[in-house]
Amino acid sequence: MVKAMRQIIRMHVILCVLLLPLRASSQDGSFVASVDRTAVAIGEQFELTFTLNGTGSGNNFRPPTMNDFVVLSGPIQSTSMQFVNGAVSSSVSYSYSLRPRAEGKFVIAAATITYGGKQLQTQIITITVTKGTPQQKQQNQQSQDADVGRQIGDNIFLKVSVDKSRVYQGEQITATYKLYTRLNVANYNVTKMPALTGFWSEDLTESKQVQLTTEVVNGKQYRVGVLKKVALFPQRAGALEIDPMEVTLVVQMQTRRRSNDIFDQFFNDPFFGGLTNVSHAIASEPVKITVSPLPSNAPNGFAGAVGKFSMETWLDKRQTKTNEPVTLKVKITGRGNLKLLGAPAITIPPDLEKYDPKISDNVANQGTQIAGSRTFEYLLIPRHAGEQKIPAFPFAYFDVDKKSYATLASPEFVLAVEKGLDVASSSSVAGISKEDVKLLGEDIRFIKSGNITLNRKGESFVGTTTFFALSFTPILGFVGFIFYARKREKVLRDVAGLRNKKARKMAQRRLVQAKHFLDQKKKVDDSTRREEFYAEISRALWGYVGDKLGIPPADLSLDGVKDSLAVRQVPPDAVSKLSSTIEQCEFARFAPSTDSLQMESIYNESIELISTIEDHIR
Repeated sequence: MVKAMRQIIRMHVILCVLLLPLRASSQDGSFVASVDRTAVAIGEQFELTFTLNGTGSGNNFRPPTMNDFVVLSGPIQSTSMQFVNGAVSSSVSYSYSLRPRAEGKFVIAAATITYGGKQLQTQIITITVTKGTPQQKQQNQQSQDADVGRQIGDNIFLKVSVDKSRVYQGEQITATYKLYTRLNVANYNVTKMPALTGFWSEDLTESKQVQLTTEVVNGKQYRVGVLKKVALFPQRAGALEIDPMEVTLVVQMQTRRRSNDIFDQFFNDPFFGGLTNVSHAIASEPVKITVSPLPSNAPNGFAGAVGKFSMETWLDKRQTKTNEPVTLKVKITGRGNLKLLGAPAITIPPDLEKYDPKISDNVANQGTQIAGSRTFEYLLIPRHAGEQKIPAFPFAYFDVDKKSYATLASPEFVLAVEKGLDVASSSSVAGISKEDVKLLGEDIRFIKSGNITLNRKGESFVGTTTFFALSFTPILGFVGFIFYARKREKVLRDVAGLRNKKARKMAQRRLVQAKHFLDQKKKVDDSTRREEFYAEISRALWGYVGDKLGIPPADLSLDGVKDSLAVRQVPPDAVSKLSSTIEQCEFARFAPSTDSLQMESIYNESIELISTIEDHIR
């Protein structure tokens, strides 16, 4: 009897809930922004939601730039429907989980959306960020993460695996960053890319789309996705560390309301169970790599090549004439640090003029290995006739399989050079025919023959101002040339100073290329142009600070750049903005497609950043 009464009450409550009169929404759409709180402390996160209410749907949603905050997740779109007096009304929400970067008051600008042919925008929201005490931060973090931590446990983790942990300097290591999960992941953002200090790296990830496989770890079955795969070449011996990758996930989890309200208790029934999106941050553990130095008995022809290689050499022709060019090609093929190979040292006879080689690469990712070829093309110009011999030259590399050096040798080349047309004479007689020579002979007439005596009228030229000017001009010119040559030699020796002077010019070249990709993206919504744009912006900023601060590319890291800029008294807000812009460029490679307005904002910020740093570092 009691059980039957409970069933009747439950059905009655359901009918009452479904038949509750709902307030009719306005026929005109409204677009509003809301936050769960306007005052937060450093380290806390808050929710930002943009909601469109109306009888139709909107399109072309454009969020504001949120550079003052770390976007932990979003936008997460949700839709709800209501029936009011026979009419249907709906609301669409776009939610973000944010965390402030610094203290102060920050403004979240208006978002826009197109609805019914009109553009609607939200109101501006001001967020106050306070310092907070460590105890408050700990309590807030515990209250936010306690329940999530209990449910997630070890059901999600990030791990970096390497194919070897002990290598020689220059030997390839393949590092794979994998996400292991037993829960549903709605979205993810890479919040911190590994710095990889001390390594030269080459990305092996073929697709931005994560493919899931299955693995069993400690008796549990996980779905596994490869987030990043990279080939690493250590540039120095000693103990190196592969830095962690940090990722923020949006995890879909079952939740239950905690309320004394009778309706909340009723809808906690599993029949009405639902999913909620929870933001959760994870990081991989750092991995230590032991790098052994290469043996000291390096043979002639070794210039740092490590791997497994073969060599081909050839001349495009064996017979030529003086002043006609010949091409000597050297092709190195194999697997290893191909893009770091230097040109082989070739001894050329003095009668052959040699130019710096043209370098072309054909390098590809073969599974987990960097392999392909690098070709050096030397332009040779014989200046004298005769038989010219190019001696055999070595190419040495460290064989990682045999753990020893190997030397390859080219054959000796013999070039037969015949007498060709002299450059000077060819230029003086060019275009003159035999008939022209005869005509010149007829036109020449002797005016006077015999001894001719010429007498100068007026005063002597010796001792005049013009005489002294012409006498000392070569001496002054020679002294000036020596001064210029020494000054230029000093500048060229100062590599760091030269990089400093050219830093802005090099960055501007890359920004011009980024602007080209941005203009193409505006015309055609192409994801490839978006990725190339962010790659150029990232290269421009990294290259600029590296050249300006004199930091080698292998030692570049975000923390090191921040410290160096702070020492040079660059404003903290500019340093923070630089870090934010670089991180945004890295996030954009994994995040959903961004619009042209956001890309243009990044472009303008990069120009402003370079100008600000340039004003403080000379």
